[in-house]
Amino acid sequence: LLQFYTFLETTVVTLSLLPQFIAFFSDGEIPGTPGTLATTFLAFVLNLAFALSVLGFLIMHISLVAGNTTTIEAYEKKTSPKWRYDLGRKRNFEQVFGMDKRYWFIPAYSEEDLRRIPALHGLEYPSKPDLDAQE
Repeated sequence: LLQFYTFLETTVVTLSLLPQFIAFFSDGEIPGTPGTLATTFLAFVLNLAFALSVLGFLIMHISLVAGNTTTIEAYEKKTSPKWRYDLGRKRNFEQVFGMDKRYWFIPAYSEEDLRRIPALHGLEYPSKPDLDAQE
């Protein structure tokens, strides 16, 4: 959630600075002092770079949630073709964010989610029954 909100914030700031950034390259007179113009230019470039880097991390973490893996598990040298904790994108997402859609954009779970999803307690995790038998 932090990456999502950080990406939104940096994108909004970048878009709000875009008209001044475009005006910087126009032929007309630009209002403001040279220091103000330089600050606006620098703020736009840094915000754009930060927004793009956070977007990359956001995409990576969305793919990790979809596969029900951690960063360490995703980049291990030894990987099995079938991950026993991958229950499908929808169930994986529900294990991380809960089933109540009202709570998806805040870092909280409903009481019902805490009762229904044992993985939220961090002690036991559901896995595919067919892959449990192979171990």
